[in-house]
Amino acid sequence: MEIKKSLENKFNTSLANLTGSPIREFDRYASSIEGIIKLTLGEPDFDTAEEVKEAAKRALDNNRTHYSVNNGIAELRTAWAKNLEKRYNLNYSPDEIIVTIGASAAIEHTISAVTNEGDTIIVVTPYFSAYEGVGILNKCNIKFIDTVDNGFKVLPSDLEKALEENKDAKAILINYPNNPSGVSYTREEVKAIADVLGKYDIFVISDEIYGDITYNYKHTSLAEFIPEQTVLISGLSKSHAMTGWRVGFIAAPLAMVRKIGVFHLFTVSGAATFIQDAAVVALNDENVDKYNKHMIETYRERKDYMVPKLRELGFEIPEIDGAFYIFAKIPAKYRDLGAMEFCKLLAKEARVGVIPGTAFGSAYNDFFRISYATSIENIKEAVERISQFMNK
Repeated sequence: MEIKKSLENKFNTSLANLTGSPIREFDRYASSIEGIIKLTLGEPDFDTAEEVKEAAKRALDNNRTHYSVNNGIAELRTAWAKNLEKRYNLNYSPDEIIVTIGASAAIEHTISAVTNEGDTIIVVTPYFSAYEGVGILNKCNIKFIDTVDNGFKVLPSDLEKALEENKDAKAILINYPNNPSGVSYTREEVKAIADVLGKYDIFVISDEIYGDITYNYKHTSLAEFIPEQTVLISGLSKSHAMTGWRVGFIAAPLAMVRKIGVFHLFTVSGAATFIQDAAVVALNDENVDKYNKHMIETYRERKDYMVPKLRELGFEIPEIDGAFYIFAKIPAKYRDLGAMEFCKLLAKEARVGVIPGTAFGSAYNDFFRISYATSIENIKEAVERISQFMNK
């Protein structure tokens, strides 16, 4: 069916600058190659815990299929508040929490609520592409802080420089443990970043969706040090293998939650009630917690196998602190190809699918991302194929 000709050019003008998710687009390309091992998407290969699935079934049997209150059922907001206190020493009331349709919706609601057309937002790179996409849709000016020369960590001095150069900036977005690099920050480093941010009148949007998946030290939230200006975003997709359930959270001071909640109300109304019931079990059940810890230890084993093997093949890889990604530098003999062409070559000749670094910022044309959220058998075979490719 064709659109009426006179309507073809009447869409939101911001859409002209967006073509979709570069991660999903390359994954589709890789998926078209027969026999490929896909290390592309950030999706846990584990199934959701049985206790959570059973809770959803019970909720359906109990006809929990009617509208939820907009910000989420009280039981789930209370469970998340207790989770934040237990894991990260954060003090939020249930009224300071919104249950969203995944962390992606939390990002959209927050950016929409705090910016006006023409406002500047600062994004610490490498970054999840939705930050830029939502910024463009809201007609924001987007400034980037590249960390390619600092091991993918933003230095307080670089942060201060960016804030001084953009004193009118409305918000800053930071994600850690980082997608795509797996790099995170020690408690001392988080405190140093917070000390800089606290000097400026700027919203801090802290995407900590991978906060429960850490290897070298316990995750520290920026909200511990500067809660009065931080919007903390997280969810259950990664830590609980619940990507398709779409359960995300916003935690922020009540005045922020009330404003962000308006965007939440008029875009999605609220999360599905029976899914929220299951999410309560996901947060409270001890067996689910043990299952999640097993997942994290399995990711650690995969990382500890794959990283040394790739380094032996000549790939430069930073120390990985969390999440389930490797952000590797393209070896010198292939670097002139750039990220996109190297990843296409690897897909075609080695039948291993990875994501070009440019999906996470224009400064990362010399890098590519591997997701090790797949079986150890797939990882071993992928390493063997990459080895053969490199040694041709």
